[in-house]
Amino acid sequence: MRKANMSQAVFTPRENSVVDGIVLPPGTDEVVNDLKDCEVREDDAWVVTYPKAGTTWTQEIMSCVMHDGNLEEVNKRHTTYRVPFLEMSLPEPIRRMKNMPHTYKLVSEIPSPRVLKSHLPGRLLPPQMWTKKPRIVYVMRNPKDLVVSFFYFMRMMDRSSMKIAETFGEFFEEALEGKTFFGPWWEHYLYFWRKRHEPNILVLRFEDMKRDLRETVEQISRFLGKNLSAETLDAITEHCTFANMKKNPMANQDTLFELPVDEKTGDRVSFMRKGKVGDWRSHFTVAQNEAMDALIKEKLHGTGLTFDFD
Repeated sequence: MRKANMSQAVFTPRENSVVDGIVLPPGTDEVVNDLKDCEVREDDAWVVTYPKAGTTWTQEIMSCVMHDGNLEEVNKRHTTYRVPFLEMSLPEPIRRMKNMPHTYKLVSEIPSPRVLKSHLPGRLLPPQMWTKKPRIVYVMRNPKDLVVSFFYFMRMMDRSSMKIAETFGEFFEEALEGKTFFGPWWEHYLYFWRKRHEPNILVLRFEDMKRDLRETVEQISRFLGKNLSAETLDAITEHCTFANMKKNPMANQDTLFELPVDEKTGDRVSFMRKGKVGDWRSHFTVAQNEAMDALIKEKLHGTGLTFDFD
């Protein structure tokens, strides 16, 4: 399988999409409009996250659980194909050349039960999500680490095809104003936080997953209706450690792309960068930390939602 080159300029720059005030990658507005007719199944299992909140990690756990811990079978197909990214498609010129539909149209051909993922905020997800009520695992990450990880992720993107902040300071300001892709993180989080008591929704924190991965695997297994043995849960936990996923060509995105080299370090960048809690401390200035603390206090006051930052 030939890798896609993330560093080469291939497409004509396009304006970022905006839907209901939410900034989205170019062309996503077309997908969101078409998703209004997307068929959702009651036996679907969805992972929904804000970007860089633990998506790839969680989808791999869910995929392993839905395969009843058959890791040999899991490793036969890349996670991208086991867990399709609903709103992400190849750019329109390539789809036209290869006569390929959007990803959301391809998922209709996947047999049940499907495991699907999305970064869309709750109000832009397919309307059937709220009538068919599939199981949804929603993951949040403390916003300080989230912003840092999201910045590094965006640095991998092709600047010729979309508008991207050049520096961390610029990206930080966009995050404070809720102008990064997929909208304000606090609105994204709170939409699902307020639904956390609904039986088909499981809300997790990235920091809790780091603290006790084995407990998280068991929690997800129970939520998805599986009664797996302790031995199977242990095997899934080991399979889904950051170190093992990073070196597993079927469990991370690095094996699909020719990733660019970091201009400062000379190292090749990675979709799975550090996966740690507290990395924000090596990036935030005192002023940025104070600004983020003030924003968190303003947006989360009275909601009961809190985060660990270390």
